[in-house]
Amino acid sequence: MKKSFWLLMVLAILVVVFSVQNADAVPFSLFLWKGEVSLAILLISSFIFGALFGALYYAISFRKKKKHQENNVAGDVAFETKEERINEE
Repeated sequence: MKKSFWLLMVLAILVVVFSVQNADAVPFSLFLWKGEVSLAILLISSFIFGALFGALYYAISFRKKKKHQENNVAGDVAFETKEERINEE
């Protein structure tokens, strides 16, 4: 398997262990919404949202790069027109 997969698994395990050991309720605010939630839930949800947004960004950039490469394939090939062939003969 790829190194990035194992790195992500180790990071996820560390986040879960840290979160469980620090499960006290903490106050938080998001725009106008304020409340109290367990630090474990807050950290794990932040990690998951970060991973999802990172994967989404990677997928979008990979898709744009692939599309750009497909468009350049036709530009790299030299097409010879019928008139050019006649002029060469």
